[in-house]
Amino acid sequence: MGTSLRASLFFGYAQFLSFFGMRARALEFIELTLLTDPKHQRAWTFAGFLQAQRNSYDAAIASFQRAVELRPGDADSLFNLGFALQHVGRHEEAIERFDRAIEANRFLDRAWYGAGISLDKLGRYEAAAERFAEAGKLQPMNPYAAYHRAAMCSKLGRKDEVNSEYERVKGFDPKVAAQMERDFGAGRA
Repeated sequence: MGTSLRASLFFGYAQFLSFFGMRARALEFIELTLLTDPKHQRAWTFAGFLQAQRNSYDAAIASFQRAVELRPGDADSLFNLGFALQHVGRHEEAIERFDRAIEANRFLDRAWYGAGISLDKLGRYEAAAERFAEAGKLQPMNPYAAYHRAAMCSKLGRKDEVNSEYERVKGFDPKVAAQMERDFGAGRA
């Protein structure tokens, strides 16, 4: 049996095991996949997902980093690495990866959103508001991009923009609009 066929079989079985919630066993087959084919980019990515699900973020970061090394311009790989870095509080590094993901695919709304979250955590509200606005343009029915943009505008004292986001969200997601009312007084005169 050839190396690529063996790696494909191991990888497929790992996916099968994961589907049925057997993540630890799936990781064993990912390891076999990577022993057979160390440049199997999808296996590195899948390993990162499995490790993150098990709260092994250092291992997930290492796996996502390897996936990025194998495909440096892959927006999804860069996003995954940024997300894992963000989860452990490494926001500057996360922003860098999200920005590289955006350079690779400017339509990747989750990278704009992720960068906004990290910028907010660092107190860079103006830049965060811009990122959330872009995420909202790419996915206009995403109430969370609007919520976070309104939150940044609230922190910046821009009440008109808060109310504008509120009115827009109220039309398609009243629950998030109600949360905006509670959290930062959106919709009040």
